[in-house]
Amino acid sequence: MVAAYKADIEEIYAGDKYGNNIVSLYNPLNYIGADGTENPTWTKIIMGASEGDMSMFSSLNLQIAWLNAGVDAVIEWQWDGGHVPSEILGNSFSLYVDQMYGEYVDGAVTITKAEATKQTTNGTSEEATGTDLSGWVNYDDTTGVSITLADAAAYRTKGASKAMPGFDVIDYGQEDYVFGSSEKDARHWDTYMLEIFEKYADVLEPLFNK
Repeated sequence: MVAAYKADIEEIYAGDKYGNNIVSLYNPLNYIGADGTENPTWTKIIMGASEGDMSMFSSLNLQIAWLNAGVDAVIEWQWDGGHVPSEILGNSFSLYVDQMYGEYVDGAVTITKAEATKQTTNGTSEEATGTDLSGWVNYDDTTGVSITLADAAAYRTKGASKAMPGFDVIDYGQEDYVFGSSEKDARHWDTYMLEIFEKYADVLEPLFNK
């Protein structure tokens, strides 16, 4: 993996088919809070925890950048959520827009979410449904539920058919074929991660080769 990662970076920084390195154009962190950029009042990031196309760290970095720029920014990671997760637990996109409108527009009505009603049954199912977490999560002590880095990586890549998404920035070429081809479109852009992979190979190797 590290050898492929290094080869990708060397190819990308050598330039695209026009001889230009345009990687930075794809990095939203270059624009959030920058001079000449008009920031929104609020933003909400929803990401599935099993999303395979980008790192959870990337979404966290986006939220941090928004907050540093003075934007009301929230992030929601949905366990077992995939590429395009939907709102859950009685939330909706329309509800959140109404809530933000009520909070930030003078004279607007404040919108409050209705109180949740407890359920005593799981719909029509007689047994619990959903993903079995017992192989990944330690919940012996419910006051300190935990998951190891190795198990988090195993969970996130269980259904993936692409490169390990656990650390890097966006690393799949389906939206930017300028860096890829029909045979190879997964690209890694971050030179700093390559340095970390190489420097701490002895620490990381057992985590990703359990």
